[in-house]
Amino acid sequence: MSFEINVKSIVNFKELLIKHPEKGIQIAICTRGGLLNSWTMQNEKTNHEFIDGNDFTNGWDDFEMNGFKSGKMSPFSCRLQNGKYEHLGQEFTIDKFYLGAHALHGILYDALFEIESTTSHELEATVKLKHEYLGSDKGYPFPFTIQIIWTMTIENKVSVQTIITNNFHQEIPIMDGWHPYFKLNNTIETSTLQFTNIGKIVYDNNLLPTGKIENDNEFDTAKTLAGIHLDSCYILDPLNPFCILSNANFKLIVHPEINYPYLQIYTPDNRKSVAIENLSGVPNCFNNKMGLHYVKPHDTFILKTNYQIIIL
Repeated sequence: MSFEINVKSIVNFKELLIKHPEKGIQIAICTRGGLLNSWTMQNEKTNHEFIDGNDFTNGWDDFEMNGFKSGKMSPFSCRLQNGKYEHLGQEFTIDKFYLGAHALHGILYDALFEIESTTSHELEATVKLKHEYLGSDKGYPFPFTIQIIWTMTIENKVSVQTIITNNFHQEIPIMDGWHPYFKLNNTIETSTLQFTNIGKIVYDNNLLPTGKIENDNEFDTAKTLAGIHLDSCYILDPLNPFCILSNANFKLIVHPEINYPYLQIYTPDNRKSVAIENLSGVPNCFNNKMGLHYVKPHDTFILKTNYQIIIL
């Protein structure tokens, strides 16, 4: 039996449902934001939703104030100090969303993507989305093309590749990230988290990097999240870049593969899920330059991360 891909309309955008009926696994990809909004498994062993996603019944609604769930963060992620940075000898100020004094989570989190192609067969299914950013925000007047390729395999593995092509006549600064919230049951209090890092980014009270890096081995071995509150960024161990979220029934493996050396972990106050965010640079990297990537004219910047859920 092959994968199926069905397209459903939601107000002014579409939802692509990638499903393997025999395995009972399904993901939902939205053409607004290009994001993963649902990941379900329904079979004789389980009936579960693994993504704490958005209710798009009435459209986009309050996506920002609901936590940017699953959002695509580009061309910068997390906080940009006062929304300002310098490039090519000029200062720029971002127009888009601010939380307090600082610009948050980029420009493309609500962009409308076109469906470029879909393919499906027995082992996997893929959808390819594309958006042409024309430089509409005066704080980032650099046009580029972004392609997002989502793939689901029969092993219940989901991969996402991002391809950014510079359409500007000079090099442009880029930081990229994803903001999915994962849940293994109705609380993270019974889950454990494990990953190895080579340094934790020290934040100030505004969650902006201070420039310092400290040693932190708290999650070298699986540690329960009960009572732990996180909004922290780590430099993943390049020899062991995996992040594992587990409970008694499921294991989620996050494996950044290309150009995502940083890991941001955020535990919202409701304790229902945990955001495991792959980042290409640290917050405010347009200013602190840590992980900032420059793309030359007509060149591409390619990033990829993988998620897999295993029944224990």
